[in-house]
Amino acid sequence: MTTPQVHDSAQVFLPLSPRGRAAIYLALGEPPDRVGRALGVDGSTVRRWRQRPEFRADISRVRLTLLDGAVASLRPGVGE
Repeated sequence: MTTPQVHDSAQVFLPLSPRGRAAIYLALGEPPDRVGRALGVDGSTVRRWRQRPEFRADISRVRLTLLDGAVASLRPGVGE
């Protein structure tokens, strides 16, 4: 059995708990069912995690971190 493909960007943050990995995958736009399959849990579990305010805050933090990195890479002189 193979693991469903999710964004490779999430591999940068590993090893993390399943919830931590789920926050990354969801922040990258992966649907809960695909995230659940990748983590070995049911999609309904991921949807239930997503209802918790602290988990939504984790997803938001990941999105901000990714956005900060993207904006930094656009600044003149960065990466030259």
